[in-house]
Amino acid sequence: MKYLFAGAAGLLLAASVGLAGGANDLPANKALVEQFFRAVESRDKQTVTRIVREDYIQHMPNIPSGRAAILNYIDMMTPKGKGAMPKFARVVAEGDLVVVHFRREDPNGPVATMEIFRIQDGQIAEHWAVTEAIPPEEKSRNKNGMI
Repeated sequence: MKYLFAGAAGLLLAASVGLAGGANDLPANKALVEQFFRAVESRDKQTVTRIVREDYIQHMPNIPSGRAAILNYIDMMTPKGKGAMPKFARVVAEGDLVVVHFRREDPNGPVATMEIFRIQDGQIAEHWAVTEAIPPEEKSRNKNGMI
């Protein structure tokens, strides 16, 4: 469950954004996803309840679907303030999708993460994520970096 919100320990922008606009309101959709990360990091269950659909679909195989799974995750998180909001390298929106790409520190070392969120009716409706360990620079076959 720790990878569900790999980056849930962090994000930026819009301190008090309401529900996002329509499917093609790209700035509002980006702000909604950023607000989601901030809400999870700050254990703000009221905001999570407002911005995540009850029938939220999770595509990570080790995490259940449904808003209740996110709220349960918040209950199991380390004490407030122990996580760190990731600094996004990229936030890309197209149609009803928002993609975030960032580096974060995992207990086993740094990881690169890409998460995709689908927005429906101003709420987060669906989530996919891919996380990969970042190898030491000397073990990389190129010098491009993962972020």
